[in-house]
Amino acid sequence: MPSFYHREGKAMNNQMSHPCDGLLQQWQARREAANFYFTALLRLSPDSSDALRRRQELNDKVFDALLSWKHIDDQLQSCYLEFGERN
Repeated sequence: MPSFYHREGKAMNNQMSHPCDGLLQQWQARREAANFYFTALLRLSPDSSDALRRRQELNDKVFDALLSWKHIDDQLQSCYLEFGERN
């Protein structure tokens, strides 16, 4: 087989996506959201007039983001068990 065909086939295989790539992107987005809300919570000034209300809102958002992140993490781990991790 000419080396041209071998190289072309190899390049095409490298471009194929892993079955878990979509879940990994969701996992990264959920992690970023959780980090964003947690950082906002840490930086919240206790002296502002609506600090208690904002703290509760951010606590709720952190909890929801962590729960969502955990859910997608479980799905991603199951996907990796089924298909193997990407090299």
